[in-house]
Amino acid sequence: MNGPAMRFVQGRVLQICSLLFLLPLFVAVFYGEGLAALKSFGTAAAALALTGSLMTIKRPPRPGLRAREGMVITCLTWLSISLASAAAFMLSGEIPFFVDAFFESVSGFTTTGSTILTNIESMAHYALFWRSFSHFIGGMGVLVFALIITADSSSGSGSLMKAEMPGPSFGKLVSRIRKTAAILYAIYFVMTLLTIILLCLGRMPFFDALIHGLGAAGTGGFSNKTASIGFYQSPYINWVLTLVMILFGVNFQVYFVALRKGIREAVKSEELRWYLGIYLAASLFIGANLIHQGRTAGYAAEHAFFTVSSIMSTTGYATVDFTFWPLFSQVILLLVMMIGASAGSTGGGLKVSRFVVYLKSAREQIFKTRESRQIMSVRMDGQILSDSTLLPLFRYLCLYVFFLLSGTLLLSLDSPDLMTAFSAAATAVNNVGPGLSAVGPASHFGGFTAFTKLVLSLLMLAGRLELLPFLLFFSPRTWRRT
Repeated sequence: MNGPAMRFVQGRVLQICSLLFLLPLFVAVFYGEGLAALKSFGTAAAALALTGSLMTIKRPPRPGLRAREGMVITCLTWLSISLASAAAFMLSGEIPFFVDAFFESVSGFTTTGSTILTNIESMAHYALFWRSFSHFIGGMGVLVFALIITADSSSGSGSLMKAEMPGPSFGKLVSRIRKTAAILYAIYFVMTLLTIILLCLGRMPFFDALIHGLGAAGTGGFSNKTASIGFYQSPYINWVLTLVMILFGVNFQVYFVALRKGIREAVKSEELRWYLGIYLAASLFIGANLIHQGRTAGYAAEHAFFTVSSIMSTTGYATVDFTFWPLFSQVILLLVMMIGASAGSTGGGLKVSRFVVYLKSAREQIFKTRESRQIMSVRMDGQILSDSTLLPLFRYLCLYVFFLLSGTLLLSLDSPDLMTAFSAAATAVNNVGPGLSAVGPASHFGGFTAFTKLVLSLLMLAGRLELLPFLLFFSPRTWRRT
């Protein structure tokens, strides 16, 4: 482990993160809440800046970082900013207890959107802004943002970006890592701005549009209304967010290809076609199931497409309480929750590309068993996937199942039924937000014990960091001197 280089890079990241903690102060001044924000987020910003400055006093003799070190820094960064955010919430008095404040902070940065709050409308504007802004930063990645700001383009940049970007593969859009990060964030920012404008055109108040625009962009789902999007009772807002959420679940490299080579070239992405196909099929099945239950076609179309968009993109906004829908519809929602969004998007879940590879691998195995003399390969976008590519994907599936089942087991200690325990574990690992049964969209996580909230917080972090960096960070062998 290159300790000096890790210390220096971590310090630089904390310095940049300290600037982010100053943004709620501007919101607080506008709404006359400056003193409380200065006491809380101002203190957190100063603490991060001081810590970062102390860590960067001495430059490392060897600045390069390996993949393992990049993963450790990634996990340490997410823990650090979550703890700083929790401290700010506690100092402000908005969330006075540490476990609750830590849960809310982790849920924000990991873009999960689960909450322990019971009366969201009573929170100060700067605190509401910070909750949703944490989605915006966490969606694309804290370290990706740091790579844009910092002038340092060390050889460890690729390791950091690989460790944080969600999905089974990583590819540079252009030759330089920093330029790649800037392109991704530029697309991200423009799409977010357009979302806010469209929501304002639907007569949503500007502050509300800002909150929900940031939440939709990061596929996080924090709202400033306890009833979430259902508060507005607006078909226009529902359809706008339906489109927006599904678009933010698309791999951002698709948008880059569309801008550079045209839409025809972009739609050649096999993952994109599968993603939209699964979304459309799930929405139609649920819509038909709701009509069979006695709902009108208009209700079925509006809420089925919105809810599948919200759950599959792992945003978590809600227009209705889908725990009252038929069991068939709830099972479909649970399935798309675990499949999740595309690799390279701001969404969570297993990722569509992995799901497609697993299906094709199963088909290949059946084919080989039936026709042992013929050769069949797993392909993605026309390219043959080698065993060295497939093996990490199946290792990830094993880890995913392990975290899901282990989480269900631990949460069963404090859950009223199996569906609550399993869906709570699933919604945490997949960074979705609402689950089923007692953790549905009309419920919250505030009634659980401190132990359960900590377990859920760790599951959210593990899911956002794609499991391996999380395990590596908490492995004792990682910290041994060699």
